[in-house]
Amino acid sequence: MPSAPPPALVLGRLADEKRMRAFAAVALGAGSVREVANRALLTDDEVARALAHLVGIGLVKEGSAGLEVDLRVLAEAARASSTPRRRPVLEGATPEQEAVARNFVTEDGRLRALPARDAKRRLVLGWVANRFEPRREYTEKEVNGVLLGVYDDVASLRRYLVDEGFLGREAGVYRRTALPGEN
Repeated sequence: MPSAPPPALVLGRLADEKRMRAFAAVALGAGSVREVANRALLTDDEVARALAHLVGIGLVKEGSAGLEVDLRVLAEAARASSTPRRRPVLEGATPEQEAVARNFVTEDGRLRALPARDAKRRLVLGWVANRFEPRREYTEKEVNGVLLGVYDDVASLRRYLVDEGFLGREAGVYRRTALPGEN
C-alpha cells in the first residue's frame, strides 16, 4: 500500500456531503456508480466527481466485486492523527504504586480521581504520603499546601491519609507514619 494520505486530507475529502454520501453508499455495499447514485440520492455525475476524490486518496478502490472501501486508509489516518498519551511522572512511586496510580494521575502529576477500590486507593495514598518527610511535624495548613499540589479536594485526601494510617494527627499536628520498608 502506498503511503497513507495525511489525516487532514482524509477528513477534508469526507467533509463534503456528496463525497460522504458516496463513501457511505460504497461502505454499505454499493458496488457500481449506478448503485452509489441510487443509494446516495445523487446523480451519476455527482457520484463520478465524489468517487474521483475518494479513489484519488485510496479510500475507495475497485475490487473484484466492484467498488469497495479501504478501511486501512481510515485506520492509518486515525493512527497518524492521534497523539500518544504521555505517561505521568510518578516520582517516588514503587513499581506497584506506579502501575495503579498512572491510571488516576494526569500528565502533570495531579490526581484526577481517587480509586474506588480500597487496595488501589491505599497504593495511591502511599504514593501521596511520600511527599511528607518522616518525623517532621506539619500544621494542617502545611499538609493542605502539600496536598493541593496533588489533588483539589484536600480535605478528603487528608482524611483518607489519616484514616488509612499514612499520616498521624495529634492536637492539630500531623506526622507521616513509617511507610512499609522504613524505620
